[in-house]
Amino acid sequence: MEQLRKNLRPLAPLFLRLGLGFVFLLFAYHKLAVSEQGRVEIQGILDFVGIGAASAINYYLGIAELLIALSFIFGWQVRWFGLLATALVSGFFGSIVLKFGLTNDPNLYRDIGLAGGAFALWLMGAGPMSFDARKDRTTIPPETTPQA
Repeated sequence: MEQLRKNLRPLAPLFLRLGLGFVFLLFAYHKLAVSEQGRVEIQGILDFVGIGAASAINYYLGIAELLIALSFIFGWQVRWFGLLATALVSGFFGSIVLKFGLTNDPNLYRDIGLAGGAFALWLMGAGPMSFDARKDRTTIPPETTPQA
């Protein structure tokens, strides 16, 4: 079992990317395809916006979540999108806590896990089997660049 764990350890960022990518893809689908429910949730958190503003916020959040999902799934610009995902999820968590306070609802605290995973991707990078790893392999390191 230890050997299997040792062999799979380099793939940890890949597994984390795919798991988080799937979650963000579902979040995006929820906001873009079932927009009425997402708009009501946004408007419930942000009392100061009208229905039109809540629709626009919901749409743009859905687009951002879709971009995050695609970035994680394909492993492209994962560090930047990991930081964006951390900020987005932390913003949701903070706005809900400010509005409703801390509750016993486990759905609220899943955001802490998502923010932690996205932050870990920012720290680790995309890992193997990603466009970022492919780009890193094709660039010439600065110390081996021929001098003119």
